Amino acid sequence: MQEFIREISTAQGDVFRISLVEEGSLLSRDTISVLGDIELMGIELQRLAGRSTASHEVLEAIEEFIASVFVQHENVVIFYYCDFVNPIPRTNKVNMSAQEYRSILFEKMFERYIKHHGIDNVHLSVITVDGAVESFYFHLIYREAHAHLVPIINKDLKEGYGKPD
Repeated sequence: MQEFIREISTAQGDVFRISLVEEGSLLSRDTISVLGDIELMGIELQRLAGRSTASHEVLEAIEEFIASVFVQHENVVIFYYCDFVNPIPRTNKVNMSAQEYRSILFEKMFERYIKHHGIDNVHLSVITVDGAVESFYFHLIYREAHAHLVPIINKDLKEGYGKPD
């Protein structure tokens, strides 16, 4: 299993670990077989120390790390699941779940990076799945050549994580 790890430290004592790990358990076997030689890599972000809000510099370092792994591996689709496990150090003025907050932040980071670097053949799809209790937000970063896989992954995620009809 491939894994790429980077730790990011700040002057305020915050330490973040970002990992890109081969994701094998998220999708059904049928969908994994359709992916063929395309590798699905999941983003894992952990706060190891500190409680400060992630600075612009931290977010940029995260973007650069993800982009460097993506650029070096032609057959990779990057996957990010916006979890609800870890609270977000932010004010309670925003009336949305931690998952939705992370989803919007991730999408804005992607858009900013793409625009700033003049990239036009890499895309982001946000897949929102209505679960039994809450919504799940999944993000896929992919090259245009892999766009045909997005509806297949979308369907698989909705069948696997969505609430039954």
